[in-house]
Amino acid sequence: MPDLSTRYLGLTLRNPLVASASPLCEALDNIRRMEDAGAAAVVLHSLFEEQINLESHHLDRYLSHGTESYAESLTYFPDMTSYNLGPDAYLEHVRRAKAAVDIPVIGSLNGVSTGGWITYARKIEQAGADALELNVYYIPADPELTGGQVEQMYVDLVRDVKASVRIPVAVKLGHSFTAMANDAGMSRRYGGIHFKSGDMQGRALGNMVGQTVWSRAQSYFRGTIGYNN
Repeated sequence: MPDLSTRYLGLTLRNPLVASASPLCEALDNIRRMEDAGAAAVVLHSLFEEQINLESHHLDRYLSHGTESYAESLTYFPDMTSYNLGPDAYLEHVRRAKAAVDIPVIGSLNGVSTGGWITYARKIEQAGADALELNVYYIPADPELTGGQVEQMYVDLVRDVKASVRIPVAVKLGHSFTAMANDAGMSRRYGGIHFKSGDMQGRALGNMVGQTVWSRAQSYFRGTIGYNN
């Protein structure tokens, strides 16, 4: 049997098949089935900072609404020992997934603030995740904000999160970037993967490979070479 083992995020995987984040990852039975089917790692669904904050605002409104109308209303507070708020359920899911399977379990985080990214990144690491995926999707609404400034926000985020945790960190980017090669290179520098010289050499090599592949593809499109060549 051929050896399909590979490395991803510094983790040794038995093959390159990684189950990406999806609703399937919300159930432990599904995660076990994916491992049995051959998945070498699994990425859990994202923990959303906005969702946590929204739940906090809703709870605060329900706790405070009408408390000054009648004295009796002060007894409407729920039992906080049984109220599951914030990332607790997600972190418990990470712990249970780690205990249920032998393959690496990668947490996923979608944040909106630098403090939120760092806080929850540390919590996911402490819960036992083997690595962390940053699901970054920022929609710039300020017309004065340049593309370079938006890109720098992403780079700063990677640098700050990487400095706050010890587990490997991956970055999931949107499709709307116009300078993806530069963004990828800069994120690898700030992530401590490459020095500037290695980054620039990698970009040059990638450009050469891309031009060669595109030239070859154009020959197929024009019919100047056959598919058997």
